[in-house]
Amino acid sequence: MWMILWEILEPQITWPSVIQWNQMRGNWPEMPNVIGAIDGTSHEIWIPSTEPQEEFYSGHRKFHCIHTQIVIDNQKNICYVHSGFLGHNNNAFCYQQIRQIGPGLENDFPAHCFILADSIYPNAPPLVTPFKSTDIVRRPRLEQKRKRKFNLLHRKRRVYVEHVIKELKTFRVIGALYRQPRWEMSSIVELCAALAKRRADLIKDVYS
Repeated sequence: MWMILWEILEPQITWPSVIQWNQMRGNWPEMPNVIGAIDGTSHEIWIPSTEPQEEFYSGHRKFHCIHTQIVIDNQKNICYVHSGFLGHNNNAFCYQQIRQIGPGLENDFPAHCFILADSIYPNAPPLVTPFKSTDIVRRPRLEQKRKRKFNLLHRKRRVYVEHVIKELKTFRVIGALYRQPRWEMSSIVELCAALAKRRADLIKDVYS
């Protein structure tokens, strides 16, 4: 049933058109041209001792896992999800492997608009990452204040994508140790993302 549900529901997660992205400008008044956020998450997997494990091992997380990348808009809607990256890869590598984001690219995105990302991602359009502490302390006092304020606003808004990831992990199949065939997990994660989006849409319809 999982695979049947995935085939039915996964298409509900669609990348907005450039016109739709542009309509989201100004939803965050302090960052009017920031219209989305991206983050990655890891899902623990159980691997039989007879199978090779190195490619699934995450030295940072201390367990075997598969990574997922999620992009949301500034209204907390899931716009893109790509799961199945091996455990030894970090978010920067995973970002390079997903469909490219930008004007005229696979995930078409308006020029001069931005997506918030944490510091491990490349600080290149359309991504915007926070200033690193080593860069802040070397600057004049006024510039230090400005950059710290930007980091505060960045953290305040980027946390929304972490809230969405938390919603995904309310599904026990990915919120706990995954014990099914590991190559099914990417589809399971994408299915849970579609279910989470459907749930959010239903709640909006009820209270709108």
